[in-house]
Amino acid sequence: MAIEARELSKSFRINSKLPIPMSPSSKKAGQEGVSIERKVFDRISFTLDNGISCVVGPNGSGKTTLIRVLSTDIPPDSGSCTVMSYDLVKEKNHVRSIISTMFQGGSYFFDNQLTVGENIAFLSEVLELDKEKIRELMEVMGVNDYIGFKFGFLSHGNKKKMALIRAIALDRPVLLLDEPTSDLDFATRVAVRKILEDIGEKKTVLITTHEIEDIELCKKLLILYDAALKEYDRESILKLANNFKVISIEEPNDNLGVEGYVLLSKSREQIRILVSNQEVEELIRKLQGYTQVVVGKPNISEIVIYISRLNNRSNW
Repeated sequence: MAIEARELSKSFRINSKLPIPMSPSSKKAGQEGVSIERKVFDRISFTLDNGISCVVGPNGSGKTTLIRVLSTDIPPDSGSCTVMSYDLVKEKNHVRSIISTMFQGGSYFFDNQLTVGENIAFLSEVLELDKEKIRELMEVMGVNDYIGFKFGFLSHGNKKKMALIRAIALDRPVLLLDEPTSDLDFATRVAVRKILEDIGEKKTVLITTHEIEDIELCKKLLILYDAALKEYDRESILKLANNFKVISIEEPNDNLGVEGYVLLSKSREQIRILVSNQEVEELIRKLQGYTQVVVGKPNISEIVIYISRLNNRSNW
């Protein structure tokens, strides 16, 4: 197995201050320090071999943290994990030499003050990257016209493309990518999926994603939710995604009448609910008094929320 994790756990301790009301004796309000432990994942076990595997789950479920642990960026609290037979903790330098990573919203390994071309020249020298391969990837992803631009002036999407190019060009046996297709234009997303599909034929690729289209590439689908990790059938997820719609209602009132539907999120400004295709027309009739009602496709996170409710969440 390329990656084998056993009973892996990770928690974060959050320190915050709660207000203390003024008392007659002190005549002064104050703050009290409180330490809260949040379990990100708890004793999870899984194995990954060659091919593309996906980790999915709602925002904040721990997907990025799992990538950070597997990449040796942060250590697990307990449990064990090997990457290509190397121990994740005891042999982390060996692990780092055989993996390539891209973090969502994290360091892009580029210098903002250098041009794209200067960054490529530097990284190619230090990491022994194939310059021709980089040029090919830049052309496919539509960033070859930015070769003379300072990296700091690139848009978020173009910076992400360059981060992906670096990760792929390293040409290592294990690729760990945190939401590689988010924030990219449609044409680039299609191109990236094709590149990853080709890489997955001979390497181990683990991606996190919210995109339904991404899981069509996956050989193994893992759902991370409520500190637990479970393998789930890919075709079942795709079928659910095709059988449901998300309805968003702007500026809802208290008498909306949407009881019995799956509530995804609720605020004063908007309510989002998940409904089956057969229920859409009926619900739209109920909402005729609202001018801002939007019907759309669910993303993978919304499907995970539905599955967790279906399983009564206690089973996770």
